[in-house]
Amino acid sequence: METYTLSALVTIFSSLFTMYLAYNVGMTRMAHKEPPHKAIKSKEVMIANRVHMNCIENSVVFLPLLWVATVFGSANIAGIIGAVWFVSRVFYAFGYLKDPKKRQIPFMVGLVCIVLTAILGLYGIVM
Repeated sequence: METYTLSALVTIFSSLFTMYLAYNVGMTRMAHKEPPHKAIKSKEVMIANRVHMNCIENSVVFLPLLWVATVFGSANIAGIIGAVWFVSRVFYAFGYLKDPKKRQIPFMVGLVCIVLTAILGLYGIVM
């Protein structure tokens, strides 16, 4: 019997990580004395904000696909793909925060995971 545990953990950790990235934007704004109601001026705040927004953008696409693949495809395979996706997002975020050039490989890994979950979900629905 397949279990949804891994997909559920990916969903929870993804949500918590997104909250951490929001916190990081706030702390970076405070460190650079840029209140949230003002335009972003510093490169560091812009990067922290972009990392957070990209995480949200990818989560909105990936997490529904993960659950379709989990329920209709294979829960075990979907969970593994989800775990790889989550790890790629963590590497993406910290790589981007350290040096924006370090985001390409984790971004591509995450993109492949999105495509794989879509294929798995579609396969499960059709079969």
